[in-house]
Amino acid sequence: MKKVIFLAVLLFSTYLTHSQDVKRTLGVGLQSSLPTYGLSVKYGITKQSVVQATIAPFGSGIFSTNFYGGRYIHRFTDDDQGKVSLDPYVFAGVGLMTFKTDLSGFGLGSSSDSFISYSLGGGVELLVARKLGISAEIGYGKMNIIDGLGVNSILAGGGIHFYIF
Repeated sequence: MKKVIFLAVLLFSTYLTHSQDVKRTLGVGLQSSLPTYGLSVKYGITKQSVVQATIAPFGSGIFSTNFYGGRYIHRFTDDDQGKVSLDPYVFAGVGLMTFKTDLSGFGLGSSSDSFISYSLGGGVELLVARKLGISAEIGYGKMNIIDGLGVNSILAGGGIHFYIF
């Protein structure tokens, strides 16, 4: 039993030692940019350049929306990062949103469609212990619903990501 405890302490201390070497190359988590939210993966191409993919296949019920998108993030990182740091960033993204309405229970039928959306904005990411990123952002977005008709809006959102590498 002492050997197992010793091995566990050794592995845990090795993990803590290497956790300081995280460069934020690969992060997984949740991302929200209202009205969408979903699972997210971030991949750091360089220290400042990041690509992010978000998938939100959670639609169900009378009104359902699904979102599949990607974006480019440019971080303004601080080279002298301690255990807690705050990094501002800007982003540009594009996505495909699908929606479905099922009002057949009310005698109105159902419909579905998909459209392209894009967004531009900025935010900040609070990095805790170099492994957990908590972000808040604001931006501008447009959704092209049908030919010639689009919806423009101010977007607000946030995310939480755990950086593996």
